[in-house]
Amino acid sequence: MRVLLIQPPLEDFYTTPIRLYPLGLLYAARVLEDAGASVEILDCLAPLKKQRIPVPASFSYLPPLGEIPHFFKGYYRFGIGDDEILRRIQAFGPDLIGISSQCTAYYKSVEDLVRLIKRKFAVPVFLGGNHATVFASEIKRRTPEIDYVLPGPAEDCLPEFLNSFGKGSAGEKIDWRKIEPSHHLLKGGDYRIGRKNSVSLTASRGCPWGCEFCSAQRMFGNKISYRASATLLAEMRRNCEKKGTRVFNFEDDNLSFDKNWFLEFLKAVAADPGLKGIELTAMNGLCYPTLDEEVLLAMKRAGFRELNLSLVTRDPVLRKTLRRPYLIDSFDKFNKLIQAAQKLSFFITVYLIVGLPGQAFAEVRESIDYLLGLGVLVGPSVFYLSPGSSLYEKMELAAAIKDDWNLYRSSAFAIETDEISRGELLSVFSYVREKNLENRGLRRVLRTGSG
Repeated sequence: MRVLLIQPPLEDFYTTPIRLYPLGLLYAARVLEDAGASVEILDCLAPLKKQRIPVPASFSYLPPLGEIPHFFKGYYRFGIGDDEILRRIQAFGPDLIGISSQCTAYYKSVEDLVRLIKRKFAVPVFLGGNHATVFASEIKRRTPEIDYVLPGPAEDCLPEFLNSFGKGSAGEKIDWRKIEPSHHLLKGGDYRIGRKNSVSLTASRGCPWGCEFCSAQRMFGNKISYRASATLLAEMRRNCEKKGTRVFNFEDDNLSFDKNWFLEFLKAVAADPGLKGIELTAMNGLCYPTLDEEVLLAMKRAGFRELNLSLVTRDPVLRKTLRRPYLIDSFDKFNKLIQAAQKLSFFITVYLIVGLPGQAFAEVRESIDYLLGLGVLVGPSVFYLSPGSSLYEKMELAAAIKDDWNLYRSSAFAIETDEISRGELLSVFSYVREKNLENRGLRRVLRTGSG
């Protein structure tokens, strides 16, 4: 059985290359290969190409591009063209096509791709991923051309799916911690951070917190589990040897949740001669209450250079309402953590959610200025609908917003509240970007000693 797995193009004002490694497809590929299938990956985002396109009508409420300082410069389609996609599909000749549908906001690209395929090929198409997990029945209603929607992790849903095709066999449940994603299906040079080849990994799954604004538990549950360090290191060494990988990005929701596991792993990386000189990154999942000087030093020795922390909000009442963990009565510990990280020369970004229901505009500005005063970059994540989250189920929104999946993204500035208007969201976003640029410039002067 020949199975083609596709990461589709996407459309947005921007994209973040480190987020584009198709790790979910590689886990699906491993399950399929172990079942005897011949698998190929078609990543429409590698190499990353972009073409400027009109801003969607859904965003007509936004001011014209260029009117707001430090705002987005254009709206783009990221990905290879339709003709190239069809050529690649024709060349492989699949019996089955699987498409990744991770982000609700990018479903239009998924839907367009499915219809493009179905006009040309009589091949069954299935969808998987986070969006497919949350909106399985709604996807089938909106896009009847899709043959199957598979909710949940690949190792849970694919075996039964293959059995229905007569291509699988019932067996023991697959333990995700004991399988290695099929990195060999991708070219090392197609995924780079700066000038270095990179891959993304997961060391853990699950999140025990249950924050109201987050839907991570819908995919991987509320119990956290970790892979064995030895297994993880072996995967890293293979990628170094076979693909020249020098940067490993962890996609975990809670990489540092278990301090003992994290320290053991970091020390093992630092001691492994095959991993000498690598760089580690973690865009998510660094629980700052589990970080201290001991952990920071171990991170530095293992290859971490950046520290990405999620603060969300400083308002203790709002944190409690949103069931955000680590209620902070005093920010002394947080301040000391930042100072310790700065002494170790970490490049630090702290993320806030801007525009949460019940969040005061004054608190947002105070939190931003507080973080800027600490000498860190501020990541302003404008609040957006996260399907599958508790907050999403509770919010009362107009059908025009809730039914338009295109608006389920931070860059849409779609959600206004009684406390914060869209104009205020835009002004805060512009303000933070301006201050971050100034901060970056100051850091460059301090590093080089020149202006």
